[in-house]
Amino acid sequence: MGDAAGIGPEIIVKALTNKNVYWMCQPIVIGSPAIIRDALRFLSSTDSLPESQTGPPKISVLQSSMQSTATHGRIDVLDVSSLTPDAFSHGKIDAQCGRAAIKAIETAVQLTLDGMLDGITTAPICKASIQRAGSPFPGHTEMLTSLTQAEKSVMMLKTWDTSPQFESGFSVDLKKEKKNACASTNCPEHLTVSFVTNHIPIAEVSQQLSVERISDVIQITHDALIQFGISNPRLVVAGLNPHAGEEGMFGPEEEIYIKPAIRQAHATGLQVEGPLPADTLFKKALRGEWDAVIAMYHDQGNIPIKLIGFGQVVNITLGLPIVRTSVDHGTAFDIAGQGTASETSLIAALAAATQLVSS
Repeated sequence: MGDAAGIGPEIIVKALTNKNVYWMCQPIVIGSPAIIRDALRFLSSTDSLPESQTGPPKISVLQSSMQSTATHGRIDVLDVSSLTPDAFSHGKIDAQCGRAAIKAIETAVQLTLDGMLDGITTAPICKASIQRAGSPFPGHTEMLTSLTQAEKSVMMLKTWDTSPQFESGFSVDLKKEKKNACASTNCPEHLTVSFVTNHIPIAEVSQQLSVERISDVIQITHDALIQFGISNPRLVVAGLNPHAGEEGMFGPEEEIYIKPAIRQAHATGLQVEGPLPADTLFKKALRGEWDAVIAMYHDQGNIPIKLIGFGQVVNITLGLPIVRTSVDHGTAFDIAGQGTASETSLIAALAAATQLVSS
């Protein structure tokens, strides 16, 4: 459900009025039925509903995921929170919302590990709210890594085309369409970025770099691209410093960490270039010269991919024993409760999760 004070509930109900979502998957919302019911007021007359239904979707409260019927026109909500709309204000940091978000995530992970769900798509959470609720984690990626006891994880952002599924419904050949959606040479606005570091201060990025970490991100990204249908992935690694360090003139990190990691990748037969200056390589990546970019820190990769694909970018956590995707945006407290939020990234994330669990 995400953070109830943000746009998560709104984009969930908007996405679940779209019949294409039910062609792709069997969605279950995990969270508070009261919050999801309240979010129905954000639906407009243009939102898609079954022909036989004139009012908003019905909310079906579940006590078990096995009770889900996944019927368009009815939103199944697994009740794990007693949070109500009058307990908080939209657009405000609130520990109650943080606790509800944490409970929903923990429940979703456990159900997926137990085989009751095939994958997870998360709505945005407020990092300050979950920390006020007692969470030690700065975000979803770190929390999911801990909950699944994964040894290593990587945050990947990827533009995702939902049109193949929407045109054909369940009859779509997911493996074939996965290749079409993921082949960078066929999509001029396609970009895939994996991250060596995630949600940390910029001043700490250099301290978090290591040959081992960069090597892990390269290998995990390579393996993921093969899963996405790219048989021989081509990767490029961005430098940390201006001009990729200029042979150490602008910083030592390229010489100490990045180049040795690339040499290790070459030794295992991977196609990896770099380190290259980040201010130019993204343009080349958009032209299809590589299948994925390895970025050193959060904004280095987030800014270019969201500039060209915002609303169609999916956050994928690699390295977990479960499938997890998410939206390309945060809680958007500045517009929460206004009914103006777009559900497009959430639909893309659902499409991505559907394809990944089918691979």
